Amino acid sequence: MTRTTLTQLHGRAFDAVIVGGGISGASAAQHLAAAGYSVLLVEKNDYASAATSRSGRLLHCGLRYLGPAYSPWEFLRDPRKLTKAVSAAWRSIRSSSEFVRTSPGRQRPMNVYAVIERGMAYRGWQVDIGARLLQWANLNRQSLGYRRFRAGRSAELPYVGWLRDTGRMTDVIRIRDRQFWWPERICIDAVMDAQRLGAVVRNYTEASGLERSAAGGWQVRLADTLSPNDTAEVSGKALLNMAGPWIDRLNRMTGQDGVPRKIVAVKGVHILVRLPDRLRGEGFMGFNRMNEGLTCLPWGEMHFVGPTETLYDGDLDDVRPEEADVREILEEVNHLLPGIGLTRGDVRQAWAGVRPITYHPDFPKGDRMSFSKLHDMTDEGLPNVFTLTWAAIMFHRSAAREIVAAVGRRVAPSGAPRAPSFAPPPRPRGAAPPVIEGSDAATLDDVVHAVTQEQARGLVDILFRRLPVGWFMSVPPDAVECAARAAAGPAAWSEAQTRQEIRAFRDYVARYHLDDGLTPWAAA
Repeated sequence: MTRTTLTQLHGRAFDAVIVGGGISGASAAQHLAAAGYSVLLVEKNDYASAATSRSGRLLHCGLRYLGPAYSPWEFLRDPRKLTKAVSAAWRSIRSSSEFVRTSPGRQRPMNVYAVIERGMAYRGWQVDIGARLLQWANLNRQSLGYRRFRAGRSAELPYVGWLRDTGRMTDVIRIRDRQFWWPERICIDAVMDAQRLGAVVRNYTEASGLERSAAGGWQVRLADTLSPNDTAEVSGKALLNMAGPWIDRLNRMTGQDGVPRKIVAVKGVHILVRLPDRLRGEGFMGFNRMNEGLTCLPWGEMHFVGPTETLYDGDLDDVRPEEADVREILEEVNHLLPGIGLTRGDVRQAWAGVRPITYHPDFPKGDRMSFSKLHDMTDEGLPNVFTLTWAAIMFHRSAAREIVAAVGRRVAPSGAPRAPSFAPPPRPRGAAPPVIEGSDAATLDDVVHAVTQEQARGLVDILFRRLPVGWFMSVPPDAVECAARAAAGPAAWSEAQTRQEIRAFRDYVARYHLDDGLTPWAAA
């Protein structure tokens, strides 16, 4: 399935042009195409290569949003906080249930434990009520697996024995939560289904210029980021700014003065470690010393710990974990759970991303409860422009439906509706050798399919975002070369390009995951 060339695109008009190919842009493209809109989706790097691929992967039931942060009277003093909390919890449980029902193979269940202490803003019986209300509100479509253990009966529970101070503990709660397995592939699935529904989708394509057209829509200049001289100009009746951390930059590109700031960029880092086998499938949620969330969640046979919470004003195209970030996470988790005893030698991998959190002047790190907030920017001087801030992965489908409704109030679809598909696409069948000897995660036929059918342009695209390899296990040098050789033919790489791809993959893993590629580990 070849990509539409920029030459073929030049001069074309679309109902909607979407800039940004993360999970929000991909899901918007899929749902708009299903609703009958002609859609162009462009992404300046690979699909799901920024915030989507660096998420906490949590498909949360929403229970944690019902708890006040500082005082039991918090919601009474500010009813708006209560409204946001209830909305986030309701949206979470419904989104989780929908995803489990429609994409069961793209999620994994896990137990998650949290501690309630004296002096916290809520008590155990209040959490009981919140869990029952969520279960009732969701019509029992998905069991929370909720249980509360009194302090005297919790000593044998996972993580409890590692806590610094159990003297103030009154209860331990457990919920049966879920996580995405894995976000990049979910995004690729949505992109490919959008294409099946008629959307034009292109990665490595940058929106290099925007201006309003005489017809009332938007002219969008495009450039191929791998071949900058390859350009085109298209038009769209509606423009969807799904650029994540680059949202404000794209808005400024319109030339419109006075467009309000939309996001705060917050860098988050996670580390991947191996914990004792008895903790497989068991996670923990707590707080660091700044009262920010700190989680330890299972990832197959491994666990990932984080995130950090740092305001970021650096290069958005070069967000990576630093050794200082790793030290911070180790210090915080060892302070919360001193019995865990993690050292730098336990860290198998790390990753960093920037979250585009909704800007609010009263919150230095953004408004955390304004998840997947849709902005119709017509009244801000940008007619028929829509953007989405703090786009949580777990809300990608509900946000996409909201986008379809918002665009529908401005633009009529030019085609007939069709049904989207949330089923994983079939993998190639055959007897091709595996990418990694002894692993059935991916074969060399899968590599070829990623290049010829799913627009993969490099080894990182293939092994991290199309196939369950990079996020799930160390990739030894011989497997990297094996995959490169399989991709070289369909990708039309010369020998020099093939060698460069091999080097680029190893450099990527070292720079953006702090992984030497030589220490074996496996998550699944």
